[in-house]
Amino acid sequence: MANANTEVTLDQVHAGIVDAIRAQFPDLKTVEAYRLDRKNLPTPACLVEMTEMDAAMEIDPGTEQLAVNARFEARFVIGFRQGAKNPKLEVRKLAAAFAAFARLQRWGCPIGPADVIGAYQDDFDPELDQFECWRVEWQQVIHLGEGIWRDEGVTPGQPMFSWVPQIGSAHEGAYQSVIPPADYEGGAVG
Repeated sequence: MANANTEVTLDQVHAGIVDAIRAQFPDLKTVEAYRLDRKNLPTPACLVEMTEMDAAMEIDPGTEQLAVNARFEARFVIGFRQGAKNPKLEVRKLAAAFAAFARLQRWGCPIGPADVIGAYQDDFDPELDQFECWRVEWQQVIHLGEGIWRDEGVTPGQPMFSWVPQIGSAHEGAYQSVIPPADYEGGAVG
């Protein structure tokens, strides 16, 4: 049975994204969320940021949490000095590979699948003209806040039924299996 717990922190989501990118793209020298120092940036690099959170009022998770469409960006930065490789092409190939990888990702978190919006050329920082940069944008639903449901109690091993008024825990003996026993005269279940 699936766990209905959708509680997650923004720290967990960001860590999941960064960890997944590091594992999938081991040649990146830098993979960080919200890097402040961009002048001393070891490249190739991927810089991750969440840029928006719009309330998704049409999505009610049934947990009393707020569903939001969270929008993310991953900026891929390559220096102009790439040896024999063309940095303009290499950054585009990296952005395309990430876009394909990010599609439907949940980053190890109980969130909705990533919906890739697109990949775009990015100015990154006009003062840092020694870099080529592309960004990939995606969005996914995240439930914010604490959910009201807890995984407590025992899940029955098979479906059971009873008739009113013999229902509830006080009438456990009155419940019958929905699945007939194997020696049922209608034949074996299977």
